[in-house]
Amino acid sequence: MTYQDRNTVVSIFVNLAVSAFVVFRLLDMNASGMFDGPDAVNNWARMVIWLIPLGIVATIIGTILFNIGFAIVTREPKPSFVVDERDKLFERRGSLAIIVFAGAGFVSAVLALAFNASALIGFNIIYFGMAFGSFAADIVKFISYRRGY
Repeated sequence: MTYQDRNTVVSIFVNLAVSAFVVFRLLDMNASGMFDGPDAVNNWARMVIWLIPLGIVATIIGTILFNIGFAIVTREPKPSFVVDERDKLFERRGSLAIIVFAGAGFVSAVLALAFNASALIGFNIIYFGMAFGSFAADIVKFISYRRGY
C-alpha cells in the first residue's frame, strides 16, 4: 500500500465519521428545537464552522497515526513522498468527482429552494453534496490505486 493510498483510506474513514457526526448532531439540534426559529440557519452555520477545523485536525491526526501504525506493523522503511504522473492523474479523477457531486448538490439545493424548501434544507443539500463529493473522490482515488491505472 503506497503512502498516497494510505492517506486516501484515512480520508475515507474520517469523511464517514464526520458525516455520521453531522447527521447525529443535526438530529439532536432538531430535537432540541434549535431549528425552530429565525436563528435556524445561524445555528446550522455555527455547527458547520466547527466541523471544518474538526475534519482537518481529524484527517491530520488520523494520517499520522495510521502511517505510524502501518510502518510498525509492516516494518516498512520511510515512505516515498514522490508524486508521479500517475498520482496526479488519480488526483484529477478525484477532483472531477468532487466537482460533479458538489455541482449536483448545488443545483439540487437551488431546485429545492425554487420549490419552496427552507434555506436550512438548501444548505443541508449543499453540505451533503460536497461531503458526498469528497467521499466519492476518495473512493475514485482508492479504486484507481487498487487498479493501478
